Amino acid sequence: MLYRKLGRTGVDVGVIGMGLEHIWHESREYVDRIMNEAISCGINYFDLFMPTPEIRDKIGMAIRGKRDKVMFQGHIGCAAKEGEEYYRTRDLSICEDFVNQLLKRLRTDYIDVLILHFVDDDEDFKRVFESGGMLDLALRFKKEGKARFIGISSHRVSSSLKAVESGVIDVLMFPVNPAFDMLEGDAEIESAWNEEPYKELEGKNFKPSSARKELYMACERNGVAITAMKPYACGWLFDPNNPSSMVLTPHQCLSYALSQPGVCTVLPGCKTVEHIREAVSFLEASEEDKDYSSVISKTRWDFRGVCMYCRHCMPCPSGIDIAAVTRLADSAINGLSEDMKAKYDTLQSKASDCIQCGICMERCPFQVDVIRNMERAVKIYGK
Repeated sequence: MLYRKLGRTGVDVGVIGMGLEHIWHESREYVDRIMNEAISCGINYFDLFMPTPEIRDKIGMAIRGKRDKVMFQGHIGCAAKEGEEYYRTRDLSICEDFVNQLLKRLRTDYIDVLILHFVDDDEDFKRVFESGGMLDLALRFKKEGKARFIGISSHRVSSSLKAVESGVIDVLMFPVNPAFDMLEGDAEIESAWNEEPYKELEGKNFKPSSARKELYMACERNGVAITAMKPYACGWLFDPNNPSSMVLTPHQCLSYALSQPGVCTVLPGCKTVEHIREAVSFLEASEEDKDYSSVISKTRWDFRGVCMYCRHCMPCPSGIDIAAVTRLADSAINGLSEDMKAKYDTLQSKASDCIQCGICMERCPFQVDVIRNMERAVKIYGK
């Protein structure tokens, strides 16, 4: 497994994580098998939002003696009605009981990342973040040692960006894939399953959503870790008839998400042992196998001049990690943090090592002015 720091928390997480929704209604034996396979493959970061007590009991039993090998994203703000019907709630008494029951059923004293669940619209954001709201309850859990870090899950840029800029959020759970990144920042993701959002973009000089890219860069700048949900767009990107005109492999989807600023781990939903092994096989895949530029550069959308961090320009004769340098330069547009300086300093070769040979620009499928980007990075970082 490859590991990245979970933003400013400093904790190491595997770049391949796992969403557990697909084993929600499976047997205890099945849950045991899935969790054991994931842990044996080096996966150490799991998203657990499901509100029913039975699945939390099963996962708790599956990790007995292995708690030190796993990290959980547990959610606050969801619950289950009688009959296992999931719903969102901002009722603080329900939320408090839910988290306490989660700890009890997992047989643990703490949740690694307590996620403020599904905060999409501005009114809900105000309610969750207001004094005495759900955020305060989450912070109390953190103070009591029942939560190590605080996060938020959202599908929209506006509420996500407010949370990131608030300074109190350590983790953002957000959908990251190339099809959704074509849409406007506050597009309803649910509507993306039909043609409408994409039809609206036809005939325009369309670029990837600047709002979404700014959110990713804000996370990088503020040390907020993105845990990327829906990297496969729920399997939609494997369907040749999907309206985005993109069809990618699992490895290409994972590579895309992990290339974006701020992303620390991806959370594909894995229902079977085979799904887990397929996701983890990304770690041994060739650069050609992971190359998503060959797909998105041939769509009907205009990506010219926009760095997609695809590494198609590599290798550099001077040893520069062009994608990493460009990503750090992009993220510094609205401010430079000490964490970003530290990341730049760890790069073996700096932008100043560029000999302007132009080989990278010949390789780039998006006609990016790489030399200009290297010059920009030198101005920002001084080397």
